[in-house]
Amino acid sequence: MKTLTKYIITMAVGLILTGWIAFSRGLLEQTEMVRIYHILCDSFFVVGILTSSVGSLIFVSNEGAFDPLIYGVKSFFNIFKKKEKRDLPTYYDFRMARSEHKFPFGFILICGMVFLVVSAIMYLQYIRYEEESLQVISWWLATV
Repeated sequence: MKTLTKYIITMAVGLILTGWIAFSRGLLEQTEMVRIYHILCDSFFVVGILTSSVGSLIFVSNEGAFDPLIYGVKSFFNIFKKKEKRDLPTYYDFRMARSEHKFPFGFILICGMVFLVVSAIMYLQYIRYEEESLQVISWWLATV
């Protein structure tokens, strides 16, 4: 149940962001299907890329890519503490403590991929309608 809740919340936030992007680009004012699919494709793509990027950053962080930077910053600010309050562990102990507390990221990546797949479907629809409108325009130009 906890896992399903994570997926539902992530998808809900993504859909809200997608709707916000689509409405800010004027989705409701559009009458042509080409423009509607264009706006929906862009909206789903932006949310998909952002969600997948956050999931990828969490994965990289879980693997310890940022550990030297975090330890260095903590060491720097530890200099300004009183000697009695300095309690920074060694780098090895710091890494071991961080490796025990990994943040789950799979659900974020999967939700991001779902948004990217929906974006690809919208893009295919956009291409289909764009080709139809180009055929109508070329037919009209040929008759004039």
